[in-house]
Amino acid sequence: MARETLERVVPHQRHRDADEEALEAALRESMQPDYLVEILHAEAQRTPQPVATTVDAVATQEDVKMTPVDGEVDDLGTQIVHAADATDNESEDDQEDPNLNHPLLGFAEYMLVDILQYLDEDSIGNCICTCHRLRHVAKTEVVFETICRRIFPVQCPRVAAAVAKDRFALRKFATWFEMFQERPRVRYNGFYWLKTYYYKKPELNMWTDIPAGSILQVVYYRYFSFQRDGTVLYAMIFKPPQETGAVFKRLGKDVYIGTYQVERNEVFISVPTNHSVVEFRLKITNTPRSNNSKLILQEHYSFSEPDRTGWVDYFDTAEEEFNYYRYWDI
Repeated sequence: MARETLERVVPHQRHRDADEEALEAALRESMQPDYLVEILHAEAQRTPQPVATTVDAVATQEDVKMTPVDGEVDDLGTQIVHAADATDNESEDDQEDPNLNHPLLGFAEYMLVDILQYLDEDSIGNCICTCHRLRHVAKTEVVFETICRRIFPVQCPRVAAAVAKDRFALRKFATWFEMFQERPRVRYNGFYWLKTYYYKKPELNMWTDIPAGSILQVVYYRYFSFQRDGTVLYAMIFKPPQETGAVFKRLGKDVYIGTYQVERNEVFISVPTNHSVVEFRLKITNTPRSNNSKLILQEHYSFSEPDRTGWVDYFDTAEEEFNYYRYWDI
């Protein structure tokens, strides 16, 4: 009799325990953090707050505009245009040249032109900011023809073919300076960078000290550093632009060497890696501050084999923007 009563009670007890466990599981699930809300809250904290428009605030904003942000600086063409505008706005008294008696300025103009022809475009841009005499000499067509014949044949195969046949000319451009200023190209003496980040749930185990309910933000960067010999240095690492110059300088294991070519306003990049070939198509655009200092990602895909065979993987793109960062020592 007692045994039958026990058998009748035990199943009910087991059924009640299962219901309680299901209820507790539902309660725990309802108490899990809303990851979407957390992400939106984190993004809101990243958004800069509006600043009161006081006189001091306006002055501070003007100072910020004049300071290079993230290494972006004016290129040669923009520097000449800005220098010409500044000269036009100055009075004769304000145009006194502090470097007028420098020994270098005692050279004849043709000698200064010969010296400038040995410099790269960014170094010439620095020279024109030193004195009015060098600014005048640097604006000569001989200097810009040399620069154009040095840059565009390396970047564009069609121009290289025209140079080989001695047919490289101005065509639609009125001057060599206009060609240098308006024709799309990629910039040297630095690199283009893109910051990418996403959120993930942490993996909780006995080796981690991450609190339960935390959200992890993964941040990494892609870099392209174009070289004057037609090669490009490519890296995808966790270091920000301020720390990446040394990585390119020593050519570590995270840096791959590829090739590039410019066609119209697009640059095509092909980078062989250890087990595949990664290729990109980017659009060359300008910023309000300087020309050719931004690349917009159009296509990104990879071949499964190092010889560009096998299947092709296409990656989603959303017109991500690569910004230019000046770094001289690459």
